[in-house]
Amino acid sequence: MARKVFISVLGTGLYGKCQYTRDDANFESDETFFIQSATLQYINAKDWTSHDLGLFLLTDLARENNWNKSITKRTDYRIKQDVEYEGLESVLEKMHLPFKVNDFTIPNGNNEKEILKIFTSTFDELNDGDELYFDITHAFRFLPMLILVLCDYAKFLKNATIKSITYGNYEARNKENNKAPIIDLLSLSQLQDWTYAAGTYLNSGNVNKLVEMSCTHYADFAEKLKETVADIHTCRGISIIESSNIKQIKTLMDSMDTSDLPPLKFVFDKIRADFNKYDDFINVKNGYESAKWCYKNQLYQQAITILIETVISDICIFENLDWKRRKNRDVASSALYIVANNVPEKGWSIIQTENKDKYKPECLAMLETNPCALEEIEESVKYKSKYYSELMLYRQLVKSQRVQELVELSTMIKDVRDDIDHAGMRDGARSFSEIETKLKEIFTTLNTIVPCS
Repeated sequence: MARKVFISVLGTGLYGKCQYTRDDANFESDETFFIQSATLQYINAKDWTSHDLGLFLLTDLARENNWNKSITKRTDYRIKQDVEYEGLESVLEKMHLPFKVNDFTIPNGNNEKEILKIFTSTFDELNDGDELYFDITHAFRFLPMLILVLCDYAKFLKNATIKSITYGNYEARNKENNKAPIIDLLSLSQLQDWTYAAGTYLNSGNVNKLVEMSCTHYADFAEKLKETVADIHTCRGISIIESSNIKQIKTLMDSMDTSDLPPLKFVFDKIRADFNKYDDFINVKNGYESAKWCYKNQLYQQAITILIETVISDICIFENLDWKRRKNRDVASSALYIVANNVPEKGWSIIQTENKDKYKPECLAMLETNPCALEEIEESVKYKSKYYSELMLYRQLVKSQRVQELVELSTMIKDVRDDIDHAGMRDGARSFSEIETKLKEIFTTLNTIVPCS
């Protein structure tokens, strides 16, 4: 079981006695000088175990004025007389808490060095996996900033969980009944977590933290987001172009309820804008956008793989062919090669001698002696309609306008793809910086063909 740790800094001022309340939790504390005792009641610390810990940070003056159990009175300079008072140490003893109360001395925080000492001293008291409860009511003006940074630091380095951040607003108390509110600031830490998770996704393509945080309140969104990013990471070209998951993500995001944490809406708006680049329906543009997304996030192998396959899909769709059919894709790829290398029809793979089983030997012999005899050959092979159709498809795609538009880009892509896919295990392998330079050229060229969204 994770250890619970209550952390509070004790100030030096003379604190007035009041009750602290939290309306949405139907909570009302005992009357007390100290928000710390009220907060411990609020978080039900009496039900904690001996395994848990109360951590109180004290300057020398705070110890003298507000901690020591020997304190029985203090001077109220507003009325210029002594008043009955009690140190927090004594108050905590009377609460009979089941866990150890650890008080340790901290510097005054007069400069950066002292502030960092407070930070590191507090962090050193924590164990891996602790659940942290912060009271930030008293002491230094820089304390809220220190606590927020400490929260992130502890979450990262010690797998800590932030369970509570509260502030006792004594100045806002009701003067008639002498009750003051406890303000829950945990939402600020949660918003920081959401911002970090969204930023990590948008800036690096790593979706894990965002999915983890979304699972509790936005489970359907989390599932679809995970599936969508997995499709891109594993180059699932059909799913990418068909865009069914992205359409569902947009629909789910449009209906998200962020009323419990209103600023979260703007975080989700930022994520939503990233998906607005994609069409909701089958569109080759979705493949290009996914390739650009991979390139932006330095997923270079995925970027180059998705890009070349999208180019092939683009040609098939442009020519009204079934873009999922293997044969159509193979011919589109061959057409790009033929155009890029000016391969004459005689040299096409479909009529090379290695494929002579597809045609009558006499037809090939006729072509070798008279390259212009293709019309006669066509009549000879029409009975093999499958291969005749394939030859016609080759001719169609070699003459395709879209092939002409994409041939330069595809040639650039294939060279880099071969280098990456073969892990540089070939003659003339590029260095990483050379690959980056080439990729930049490729995606600059792409943006002239398929403009940025």
